[in-house]
Parts: sequence; C-alpha cells; structure tokens
Amino acid sequence: MVKFCCFVFSLMLILNFYSVVFANPGVVINELLANEPSCVTKLEWVELFNSDSMGVDLGGWRFVSKSDTTLLEKISIPAKGYLILARKLVSTPFDSVSFEAHWGDASSVWGDSEEEDFEAVEAKMSLTNSNGEIFLINPQGNVSGFAWNKDWGDGISWEKIDPGQDDSQENWTRCLYFMGSTPGKINSVTPASNDLCILSEDITVFPETPEEFVNFEIKVRVRNQGTQRSLPNQLILFCDYDFDSQSQPDEMLDEPYTIVPIEVDDYLDFTFELSFPKGNYRIYAEIEKDDKDYNNKTFIDLKIGDELPHLIINEFMCSPNPSGAEWIELLNPKESTISLDNWSLGDSLEQNPITSEDIEILPGDYLVVTENLASFYSTYPEAICQVIEQEKWRTLNNTGDKIILKDSQKFVVDQVGYTKDWGKGISWERIDPQRVSSDSDNWWRSVDPDGATPCQKNSLMGGYSSELRLEIKPNPFSPDGDGFEDEVRFTYEIPLKAELSLKIYDVKGRLVKTLLDKEPQVSGEIIWDGKSDKNRIIRAGIYVVFMEAEVEGRKLTQKASVVVAKR
Repeated sequence: MVKFCCFVFSLMLILNFYSVVFANPGVVINELLANEPSCVTKLEWVELFNSDSMGVDLGGWRFVSKSDTTLLEKISIPAKGYLILARKLVSTPFDSVSFEAHWGDASSVWGDSEEEDFEAVEAKMSLTNSNGEIFLINPQGNVSGFAWNKDWGDGISWEKIDPGQDDSQENWTRCLYFMGSTPGKINSVTPASNDLCILSEDITVFPETPEEFVNFEIKVRVRNQGTQRSLPNQLILFCDYDFDSQSQPDEMLDEPYTIVPIEVDDYLDFTFELSFPKGNYRIYAEIEKDDKDYNNKTFIDLKIGDELPHLIINEFMCSPNPSGAEWIELLNPKESTISLDNWSLGDSLEQNPITSEDIEILPGDYLVVTENLASFYSTYPEAICQVIEQEKWRTLNNTGDKIILKDSQKFVVDQVGYTKDWGKGISWERIDPQRVSSDSDNWWRSVDPDGATPCQKNSLMGGYSSELRLEIKPNPFSPDGDGFEDEVRFTYEIPLKAELSLKIYDVKGRLVKTLLDKEPQVSGEIIWDGKSDKNRIIRAGIYVVFMEAEVEGRKLTQKASVVVAKR
C-alpha cells in the first residue's frame, strides 16, 4: 500500500509538471528489463507497443525514469509495432555491452538483419531491480506508466499481459519465455489466437545416449497455447550440421509432417526414428510461422556413442567465502590439446566467452575460470594450474543452478545441474572423471580440509567400499615415547558419500578420544598418538574402537579393540 501511494504521489508530481491528463493512448509501455543480464546496467531497456491500426509519430513524446527525461525526436512506431528504448543501443568499436550486441546480430549497426526488424533508440534510464517506476507522456498529456515491486531474477523481464488494458500491476507479470525476455516481439504472457509452440522440454531422445548406427527415437510435442483452435501447420526436423540454426535442404531428416488443428490447451506428439554414426549432433524441431513464432523452434544436442567430451567440468565453487570468488574448474581428460578459442561458459540462461586470449589446455591439465582473479588467489595462493578471469561471469546460485560449457560451434560439450549449498567455501567435486556429468551420483561435496581442490586431483577420487572396513596396525602399540610403535594407524574403507565418526572408548564405555565426528570422508587413514581428548597419555589396557558411517540417513557401525601396552 505504501509503494502504491508513493507511485501515485510521484505520478501526480509529473502530471502537474507537464500539465497532462489521463487517457488511454495507443502507444503504451509494454515490457521492461530492470534486472539486466550479468548485472551490466547498460543492458537495461523498455519496450513500447503501438496497439493502434495506424503508425504514430513519437516526436515530442517524453520518457521519464527517476530524474531522467528523454525527449523523443524523429522516430515513429508502426501500427501493431514495437520500439525499444535502450540504455545503450550499439557499441563502436564492438563490445558485448549493448542492446544490439546482446539481442541483435552484434554488427555494431542496428537494423541490418532480420532479427533487428523493429525500431530502437537510446534513452536515459536507471532501473532498480526490485522496485521502480517509469512513465511515457505524449504531447497531448496522455500518460502510460508502470511501477514494479519485485525482481524476477537475472535477465528476466516484466511483461504486460494485455497491451489494450490499463497500467495496473495486475496486468503485468514475469516473462515466461526461456530466454528471459521478448524485445520487439509479442509478449510471452500475451495471448495470441493462433499460437503453436515447442518448449525446450518438448523434444526428447530415447535412449539418452544412442549407440552408433543403432536406431533411436526423437519425440516432439507440439502444444496449442493460443486462444483458438490452431490452424493447420507443418513440422520439420533437421540436423544443423553447420550450426547456423537455419534449415538447409541437405539438413532435412524427412519430409515435413502435417500438424492437424489442435484444440486450445491440447497437444500432439510426434515420434521420429533415426540413426547416426558416432559424433555430436544438433537436432532441431521447427513449426512454420504463426502469430507468435519465436516459440516455434527448439533443439536437442545429441552425443552418439558413449564417449567423454574433450573437456569436462570437474569442480566448481558456487558458495565462496565472503572474501573469495566463484570459480569453475575444467579438465582435459583426452590425449590431445584443446584450444579455448570461441568456447563459452555460463548458467542455464546465458553462456559467455571464456577468454579472448589464445589459451590451450594440455592433456590431463586443469584450467580454472573465475569471476575474480585476485579473490581466487587470496583463497588459494598455492593453485598452480592456469587460472583466468572471465570478462562476463554468470553468477551461480548457491542452492541450485546449471553450469553449461559450449565449444566453438556453440554445442553443449558438458553440463551439470546442482540443487544444494554445502556451505561457504565448500565446492562440488566430480567423483569419477570417466563418468558422465548428468549422473547425480557422480557429484558430491569436497572432503578436502580446505573445502576444495582447485588445480589438483579431486578429494573424492579415493577408494570406496560397500561396507565398513577397519584395519588397526600395530596392535598392540605403546605410546611411551621410545620411538618404537608409539602410534597406531587406523586404515578405513567406507561407502561413497559417507559421514564418518571414529571414537575410542574404555571398557567401561567412557569416551576417551574423538578422532572423527560426522565428518565427510573418503576411504583413508588416521593416526592416533595414544593421547586422550584432554591431551594425556592413556593408561595401558584394552580400548574399544567405535566406527560409524552415516550414508544418506542410513547408519553403518563397526567395533574393534585396540591394546595399549605397558611402557
């Protein structure tokens, strides 16, 4: 209620300043991106939409954001057309920090490609992620405005549901398109009468890793998200051999399939049987044009033959210490050198170039990509592999995200999803580099005392057993300081992902020494010098060694005896 009153008060001030009146203008604010990708404020933008059947000259219109006012000149917006007000439209010389570079063809010129088929100009703005207000005022005093009070997340825009209705917050919501925003296009939340779509999860392969020259199935689901029964359409399936996202005659995998009319909120499933030689492939499913064609195409990357990628995600830090930095460790498990030229790394929303330098990873070597080089080295000063700082780092959510690695052809080489925060300064480690990343059982928290192992062998690559095993040598031992058998060595084998407790009791059941207490471990060993928790040499006699491992809520125990000999 307080925010609404503030919005009304601010609006009244603007109305008094410009001496305007309320109306329902044909040109309205239709979408805005306040939480820009990767925290790059120059990527903020606001979209205008002309709901009228005639074009509108915007000369003399004003766009207001906080204390900034932009007077629009020599620009028009066509009937049922869009105009983007960008904080930074183009960059010359080219860099990635502009609207044209991020949502266009990155040529440093706006309007020179099919994807840049709507008007765009620069405007002054400063949009706060979690709340704010903007206004559009025409020369006659008509006002369109919007106040927001929520942050949908990095790179996710606010969209107007019905451009013909009022500016109330009930008529706005988050963008549902998987790319996070829809600049210059009909909003993802705005209903269209004839709208068939294929969501990213609507194309699947079975089995997940097909064998070479063995038939497998591609399944595609076509949904009707429109407001009316869909019109007849066609579905094509093609293999994007040249990775240009466009179908060519020699890339078609079959003749187009007819999509019969589909009822509202219903769907049709299509199944294709294919086979390929060993290799990596990108398969597209595409519907022909309709009222909302940006959701008409999606793809799936296939790896034919069970073969590890040339570069794998081996470890990552998503929840660093306050003075540390996020980082991702890559490993080259192959026998050939890998060049990182045009490779990209990021999260599920966006992947950015790893480096602009000529960097190679030798066979068996590690490379760490981090958000901040100085912070990384302050935490791991002894890291000895290549460590580079990525220019545009995608922040990794602590409690769940996906890391995606793409090669120079933008093919997904490796990816891993996670759903848990182990705590500050504790990394996720790959258990076996020869097993695929999609296997959730192949990842767990680092058990290294430092919480992570960048630039070195993962702490989880120890041996494991299906049961508890304990070996005690020498037994008996004599902690008398004579240099002979003064210590005892406990060698243990435990199940994978176990938390281990190892304690020493006397024959009356009194706790003498805690060696480990519910600590994440791999199979290994620990040495005891015969001293109690009070740092005193214990008396000669028989003691009970109690070993307990907790594995995902299941407890395993084992007892043994150790003899302390007389001095």
